[in-house]
Amino acid sequence: RWVIERAAPRAGSCALDIGCGAGGALVALTERGIEGVGLDLSAVALEHARTDLVGRTSKNASAPRLVRGDGSRLPFGDRRFSLVLNLGNLEHFADLGGGIREMHRVLHDEGRAWVLLPNLFYSGVIWRVLRGREGPNHHQPIDRFATREEWRDWLEWGGLRVRSVRPYHNGKRWKRLLPSEFAWHFLYECSRGTPSDAPPPPAPLGRTEPGISLTRG
Repeated sequence: RWVIERAAPRAGSCALDIGCGAGGALVALTERGIEGVGLDLSAVALEHARTDLVGRTSKNASAPRLVRGDGSRLPFGDRRFSLVLNLGNLEHFADLGGGIREMHRVLHDEGRAWVLLPNLFYSGVIWRVLRGREGPNHHQPIDRFATREEWRDWLEWGGLRVRSVRPYHNGKRWKRLLPSEFAWHFLYECSRGTPSDAPPPPAPLGRTEPGISLTRG
């Protein structure tokens, strides 16, 4: 809801939530009269979403459509959505560059994409390292972490023009006292730009389980 409030989509518009999980963002969208489409690679997550969405959608919009699919190969037409959300999922894609370019492809010319990405230098990570513990780890098959500017480079390389960046502290208000460079995540507001023909930026710091292949872009 924090993201939806900032995105302020117009009633009647169409939104895509990539990696929708249990559908929390979709509920917030339908309450505002937004046509929502949720996509997730996990059949289990989509089943949870179907269950959780029962009776929770708004009379102002039709029930969200749920689609199983890969975020780096979206099954939708070009410029289809005026709002695209990717909140805490892009860093887990095997094809990071493909995921960004697909968001660019389906985003309407006047639309906005909102992308939430993890900070390599989150204050909690720094504290753990100072205590002799491991670095960043979200315990996913694929994890990536980067600085605010490194993520910006990747988004803009893939065709998303970054309009603003907001620190996200996961509800820990006291952490607002710290410099924004130490935020837990960064929320990027993006418009439709032009993908770069240059090679992709340097790969973010990451962890990958054995047997998983990554695509550079």
